Amino acid sequence: MAFREPGAGELNRRVLIRLRTDLPAVDMGLDSVFTDERPRWAKIEPVGTAVYAAGVQTDNKLTHRITLRLLKGVTDAHEVVHGDTIYRVKRSADLNGTHRFTQLEVEELGSTQTGDSIYG
Repeated sequence: MAFREPGAGELNRRVLIRLRTDLPAVDMGLDSVFTDERPRWAKIEPVGTAVYAAGVQTDNKLTHRITLRLLKGVTDAHEVVHGDTIYRVKRSADLNGTHRFTQLEVEELGSTQTGDSIYG
């Protein structure tokens, strides 16, 4: 399925893509360490209800698609932050194979919490 490339002015959301690593904490919990932070302009759009419903049934929820200029090396260990909202990357692909844009399929996790220690 071919997706339409974003036009002028559609990459209108400032996001931060970062690599998340969870390390054991002293109190038997987890401490999150964020590295490789890359600010980018992006287009964020919700997926359709059919895609969401199918994802819920298979326990592989996708809530949004994020499109940005080509960015190699984004994996499911990354997350996207837009304002107070965190998105977990599920898949990353070259949009239509043109080497111009990267499309991320993500799951919205909700708002950031104080300390950013664990997902809400």
